[in-house]
Parts: sequence; C-alpha cells; structure tokens
Amino acid sequence: MKVKSLATFATLVTSAFFSPFGINPATQAKSIGTNFVCENWQGVPTTFAKMPDQTMVPVLIWQSDYFSYSGYDPSTRCQLVSNRFQYFYNAGQLNYITTGRMNRMPVVCVSYKNGGGCNGLLFTLKPGVNPGQTLQKLMAVRVRSTGPLNETTGRVYVNFDDYLKQAKTSNRDKLVGDR
Repeated sequence: MKVKSLATFATLVTSAFFSPFGINPATQAKSIGTNFVCENWQGVPTTFAKMPDQTMVPVLIWQSDYFSYSGYDPSTRCQLVSNRFQYFYNAGQLNYITTGRMNRMPVVCVSYKNGGGCNGLLFTLKPGVNPGQTLQKLMAVRVRSTGPLNETTGRVYVNFDDYLKQAKTSNRDKLVGDR
C-alpha cells in the first residue's frame, strides 16, 4: 500500500514539475482554446490559429521554396512553425511577434513586450530581405489606426492577440466560403 501511494505521489510531483501548474501541455492547449495547426488552404501549406469557436484564422502562408534545399520545404516549415506557435502560446510567451538576427540570419521571433528583443525563434527568413516588410507581408497585416502593428526602434512589432482578433474579423466570411 505504501509503495503504491509513493508511486502515485512521485507521478504527481513529476507531472507538476515538468508541466506548468501540473497540467499536461496537450490538456492545457485545449483548455486555453486556441490551437495552431498546419493545413493546406487553396493548395498551399498554411499555419492556422484554430480559435475556441472553431474559426480558422490564417497566420502564415508557406509559399517560398527557398529553404527546400536544406530539407525544409513549405510543408515541413509549416508543421515545425505551427508547433512553435503552439509551444510559445501555451507557455504564455506569444505576446508580440518581431524580427531579429540569429546566427547572422534574419529571423521572425517572439517578444515578451513591445520594444523588447527576441525571446524565442519562430522561423528564419532568407538572407537579404527586409525583415520588417517581410513580416508584414507574411502575416498580411492590415494596418489600421488601432491595428496590431507598431514600429518601434526600427523594428516591427505585431501584438499577436490584436492580430488574431483583427484577422478573425476580416477573414471569417472568406474562410467559411473557401474551406
């Protein structure tokens, strides 16, 4: 009896230690409500945010074959980056999306705050591009006076919650008809 109780206690402690608040990350993602998935949309791999009301909001459309030579074709990048979005979202770190440099390459990354540095890699951009313009184009940011976009210290910052709200509203009718 003591061995079984000790084993149960060890399992609970291990679960609490390895996952925030003792919640399994998969369960946590479901309870939060937004999940990031990679699906083909109009024949193109696309990272979607699946909202609690089941609305699918396109986040990134993967068309470039630039990284295919190194084994990262659009479908592979879509899967990997969708998983990264989910990881950072579950961890509460997907506040802002911005650009930076890692390993001398331009990257798109997450930032805890507007004006902050990169706190986690989302994906690498091809060399020679303007990262801010590329981020705007990739995320199809529609700039409004109260939109999700802010340019600070020469970098573009996208408030991700605002982006999802704005994209959900602007894409709802289009996605329902196209899907």
